[in-house]
Amino acid sequence: MGAALAADAGSQWMLMSRHGECAEIASLKRRIPDLGDVRDPDSFAKLMRERGHQVSSSEIPESKGKAVEVKVPEKELSLIFVVPELCKKTGTK
Repeated sequence: MGAALAADAGSQWMLMSRHGECAEIASLKRRIPDLGDVRDPDSFAKLMRERGHQVSSSEIPESKGKAVEVKVPEKELSLIFVVPELCKKTGTK
C-alpha cells in the first residue's frame, strides 16, 4: 500500500493495456459499475479491500514510482496504473 505516493501527489493516473495503450481509469466502470471516484492505484486498492476482496499492489521497479500493478484475483483483474508520460513513451518506438 502507498505505492502511488511515489509519483507526484497531483499526478494523473491511467490504465495501461497489454499493448501499451492507455485508457482513463473510468473505463473500469464496464467491469466495476460502482467504481466511484477512483483516481489512482491506492484508492482503487482501498475500494476493493473495503468490498472484501483480496488485493495485492506493487510498484513496478523499473518505473521509478510511475507504474503500479494492482491485482484483484476474485475479479480476475490485473491492472497496471501508470502516469501519462509512460503512455507517450510506449506509443513512440
